[in-house]
Amino acid sequence: MVQPLTEMAKDLTLALIENNLIAPEDMQQRLQQIHASLCELKAYEDRNLGSGEGREEHSGTQPAPKDWRKSIKKHSVECLICGATFKQLSTRHLRQHDLDPRTYRQQFGIPSFQPLSAKETTAMRRRVVQNIRPWEKAPTYVKAQQPTSAARPKRAGKKATSTNQS
Repeated sequence: MVQPLTEMAKDLTLALIENNLIAPEDMQQRLQQIHASLCELKAYEDRNLGSGEGREEHSGTQPAPKDWRKSIKKHSVECLICGATFKQLSTRHLRQHDLDPRTYRQQFGIPSFQPLSAKETTAMRRRVVQNIRPWEKAPTYVKAQQPTSAARPKRAGKKATSTNQS
């Protein structure tokens, strides 16, 4: 018996969740992606089995561009190229796609100030930095906080008396 595509997509998504490969909050989006992929594969099979050809025919439609805002979630960030999820998109991963963070941001229209990490990861780093306050340990900050002799007002010294009192 042939299993319907929606059942196959559901089973695949549940398997990903059980193996902790995706977060439960990403289930709906991943389910839709898997279902769309399965539909494409079925259409490809039907086309090729009917015509007897072994190569894929393109319909001329390109996939819609992905919105980078949806790829950055609370506990994960999704690579817009391969779809893999991470806590942070590292330079090492982007090198696999022959990109660096700057080029990746330009390619998908991501602002340069937007971190390529999950929202919770970014918030945790922000809390750590606020607690350790590294700018207060910087030599230039320490030097600026020290009082200088030029900044102090000069003390008025004792006046010498030149008149003798008799």
